[in-house]
Amino acid sequence: MSKNASNEITALYPPPPPYIEHFTAENLHKLQELEKAGRGAESLDDGLKYLVPPDVPTEGHYRAFGSVWQVKDELPDLKSMGMTQLYLPKADTDGSKSSYQDKIQELHKLLQSLLLNFLELTGILSVNPEQFPAKVDHIQTILVNFHHLLNEYRPHQSRESLIMLLEEQLEYKRKEISKIEQVCQEVKEKLANLIDGGDKYEDSTLSQSKRPDAGDVEMADAVDVTEEHPTDGAQEDGNHA
Repeated sequence: MSKNASNEITALYPPPPPYIEHFTAENLHKLQELEKAGRGAESLDDGLKYLVPPDVPTEGHYRAFGSVWQVKDELPDLKSMGMTQLYLPKADTDGSKSSYQDKIQELHKLLQSLLLNFLELTGILSVNPEQFPAKVDHIQTILVNFHHLLNEYRPHQSRESLIMLLEEQLEYKRKEISKIEQVCQEVKEKLANLIDGGDKYEDSTLSQSKRPDAGDVEMADAVDVTEEHPTDGAQEDGNHA
């Protein structure tokens, strides 16, 4: 692969790959006809092979956008990367308390070695500066081991971060549910007040409609008086006569 092609693959927005030219309606129709005929991918020509999705890799590595990615995302050991491993290899990967305590002890040892080598480097520079490259290499090896041991904590850190994120989301949802319940309770109280107010208004309206008017009361009283003294008018007429 040329340098220009490599730059195109690793660009932020890479151009479409060259085999996109084979994705035509004619080739898609041919592929469908061959699949109906029961012909496998081995019998396809070069142009039609690009139309068949590749199998998902289960081991090894794969390349995407100019970078190599491992199928199993595991931290390789220092020996496989050609580096000297200063601390003991991990005995277990179950995340037990003893394994993490061992890592903490190894980190303390590496830190002490780093400080000691730095002091030795300052002494070498003051006495014989030409011998400093070897000591710098030692410091670099210690730092690589230090960082590699810290990177072994990444799975544990990711789990704790995920737990923290889920707890925050759970607390947020609980608060939202509490607010919704509070608003629902307020709405119920307002509806109950409106219903009670409507009932009281209906009762007052009915009581007012059943209550007699003042004119009707006076007329009824006059009728009652006339019925009680029916001869008063006749006697008055006789006296006048």
